Amino acid sequence: MLSKFLEIYSPEELESIQKSFEGPKNICVFINKIKYSVEEFCSDFAALGPQKMDDFCYLFKAEHRAKLSHSRAFGEGKIYLQNYASYLCAKNLGACKNQSVLDLCAAPGGKSINLANFMQNEGYLACVEAHKTRFFTLQKNLKNYGVRARIFLKDARSIGALCPLKFDKILLDAPCSTLAKIGICTQKSQKEIRRLSTLQKGLLNSALKALKQGGELIYSTCTFTREENEGVLENALGGNVGFELLELDVSGVATKDAQSEKYPQLCRAKRILPCLDYDGFFIAKLRRI
Repeated sequence: MLSKFLEIYSPEELESIQKSFEGPKNICVFINKIKYSVEEFCSDFAALGPQKMDDFCYLFKAEHRAKLSHSRAFGEGKIYLQNYASYLCAKNLGACKNQSVLDLCAAPGGKSINLANFMQNEGYLACVEAHKTRFFTLQKNLKNYGVRARIFLKDARSIGALCPLKFDKILLDAPCSTLAKIGICTQKSQKEIRRLSTLQKGLLNSALKALKQGGELIYSTCTFTREENEGVLENALGGNVGFELLELDVSGVATKDAQSEKYPQLCRAKRILPCLDYDGFFIAKLRRI
């Protein structure tokens, strides 16, 4: 795997990525404004010295994880512990109130909570999860966080046929090999990578069919492999005319442009390089034109 990653990252970048897995990471907290104000949050957690990331997210030292996860605010669904890179996927979708928004492969629900906040809990938010156990986890979490959404136990690969041209915004954080979470030295077989890539291609092609004219979609994974990232997007662009890649707002995090000889516009997709404050991620934004 490491030799394949050297085709994507420089030796210096790869060394930095490996170092990011050596110790506990700092904790990003998302404020659920459906239930909690920034003023209340800052008053309750001032003693822990949070660092503001944006209007919804604050960063805490790794040593404070237990205090955060055992806090009353967490138990009451007022804050959500979420990797900042994961949050950027939902943020870049640009969902607004009164839009029709779809979150695919939605469990455990962190990005659905993000989207509900950006939508001010108004409009139509549909959350889809194919696995029964994860579906009930999603259902429980969204209820605890006060999120208004329709939740469906369904294979997301069927959504394009069931709901063609329906949604203003779609978020697809696809199942993946999770190497950006578990470590770049973790062994994954090529058979498993190919299986995941095939699944991801089916999910993305289905999601694109469900987009309205002018609608926008985020495709993301928490892994490093080219097969699960650029390869999936190349497949989608090759089989779907009338889509373009959009620029992302990834200010404040270290990134590397995606690479594709066949589709130069793919450089607008970004690989977030992991560090102590956030995990690695791959994010791309597409629009139906």
